[in-house]
Amino acid sequence: MRILLQDTQTKRYYCLLDLWTEEIRAAFDFRHTGRALEFAHRSGLRDVQLVIKFEDPQWDESFPVPVPAGAAAQAGRP
Repeated sequence: MRILLQDTQTKRYYCLLDLWTEEIRAAFDFRHTGRALEFAHRSGLRDVQLVIKFEDPQWDESFPVPVPAGAAAQAGRP
């Protein structure tokens, strides 16, 4: 199982050092959902989703990464 971050607009996966790739094998594996979510929030990433990839693609899942409440308020959003 791999834990990845994917840009919802470009469909690219986070690689390393602010690089994004279309090649899923080159994507950075966070190994734990908590690490991926913490990284996304700390980095201020928006429009990303958490992707859980399994060896059998029928079990793959993706979930939107919520914007932290403080970040939405700072951006002038309700």
